[in-house]
Amino acid sequence: MRKLVTAGLSIALAGTLLTGCMKMDSDIAVNDDGSCILSTEINIEKDAMLETYTRLLNEDMGGSDGFTKDQVAVMLENNGIKLVKIDDKEYYKISSGTAEANNNKFDSITNYYKSIVGLLYQTEDDVLSLSETSVTIRQPANANALERVFPGGFDMGSFMKGKALRGAGEDYDDYNDDGLDKVVPWDNGDKDEYIDDDDNDITNDNGIMDAIMGLFEDSEFMTSLKTATMTYNVTFPTKIKERSSNITLSNDDRTMSVTLPLVTDRSYNEYAICENDIAATGALNGIMYNKSVTVTIPEGATAVLNGRDVGSGTINCDRTGTYNFKLSDGKGTTETLCFIVDTSAPVILRQQEAGKAEFSDFYNGQEAFFRNGYIAIYDTESGAAGITVDSNDVFTDAAVNIGSSTDKNSMISLYYIYSLNTEALEEGSHVINVTDALGNEAEAEFIIDRTKPSVKGIKDGKTYKKAVKIKFSDKNGIKSATLNGKPFRKGSKTSKNGSYIFKVTDNAGNVKVVKFKIKK
Repeated sequence: MRKLVTAGLSIALAGTLLTGCMKMDSDIAVNDDGSCILSTEINIEKDAMLETYTRLLNEDMGGSDGFTKDQVAVMLENNGIKLVKIDDKEYYKISSGTAEANNNKFDSITNYYKSIVGLLYQTEDDVLSLSETSVTIRQPANANALERVFPGGFDMGSFMKGKALRGAGEDYDDYNDDGLDKVVPWDNGDKDEYIDDDDNDITNDNGIMDAIMGLFEDSEFMTSLKTATMTYNVTFPTKIKERSSNITLSNDDRTMSVTLPLVTDRSYNEYAICENDIAATGALNGIMYNKSVTVTIPEGATAVLNGRDVGSGTINCDRTGTYNFKLSDGKGTTETLCFIVDTSAPVILRQQEAGKAEFSDFYNGQEAFFRNGYIAIYDTESGAAGITVDSNDVFTDAAVNIGSSTDKNSMISLYYIYSLNTEALEEGSHVINVTDALGNEAEAEFIIDRTKPSVKGIKDGKTYKKAVKIKFSDKNGIKSATLNGKPFRKGSKTSKNGSYIFKVTDNAGNVKVVKFKIKK
């Protein structure tokens, strides 16, 4: 399932829950200049589409019959979903339309992965790996896994927030990083960009996804997936010389086609290799690895890694970051190999205000005290997959910002910041656990303290005719105490006539202020 989303086919996946009576296709054309074009199409049987969508709309209205099939038909038409005839049957056609017109043309394979794959969010087993001269499609036996993931329906909102949002936003807010604490590893004094989390525009321009998004929570999701198939068609600028047994070729040997079930009890490993392929080994395009990777460049070929010439032979890729190889055989053929290595655990930080790039160390001394504010989780490349506080899932409560690193000396290309408001947490000790998409883990303990320090010996607004002895305490410790702005030691006496302001602050930032006078 993840493969479809990462391949830019979330719209195809949306259609699968409606019915097994459908045809789904993804067409990719790789051009001579290294650019590629993607288009998608789903054809769903008319009656099944109308019946399912009408039922779901009425269920959302509390079980009423407010919508008729005729009204839903008009609604679908208005959202760009057209009726077509295939083999004398009527289908609703959901299509990306002309690829160029819908900005589905990419200048390079790398840009394809960044824009459509969502920056390489694929596992080693679940793969659509495309280069200028080859394609690999790996689909594991996924029937049991999908049923475990979606036992009672699918929360599309959480999925898009946690997975498919990467690289999908269009509008950005800029923040000036000047003066940030250096605890933020990507801060280089420049201006970084964040996806505007308030602008939830992750759909295509014609509103198709908006019309279908709510269907993901339907109870028939798994049943319909079991009969759905996906067809991949990839056209290369040169002839294909090797292919797996399930792949068929066009008459000119330049287009490969393969149809696979979306849900299956067996695994598939399909491939097609062009005659001028540069056979680098050790990694696949579009994959995110949670371990070091060794890439071998074949003899006679050379490689440039992230703009730096690395020649040929073996290259050890063990730093967290994006590895973008440009391969050349010296005879005019070039090829892309782009993948991510992420072995870094998420970093847990303090953040005063969500949306502002102002962070500090989580711990003050040996313990982390919070009165208010935000806990920020910073993760590079893979993004958080789970956030819990005291074993309670709070992932969907965290506002997420996504940005690109501007540090040219860093391997990091993408970072995520999840801001969790501490306002709803009760006073006392808590534990936060974070896991990123590749299983890297982080844990931190903290204390919520909104209680002001206790002060004895003086009362606010009172006038004393003799010396006073001021005592103060807090169960989580005192950070500072002042009398008229000067440091004050616990248990000290004050006897001179005058007006006084006593201020004591605990380690969580709670402040107790007492104003009093001495007039003997």
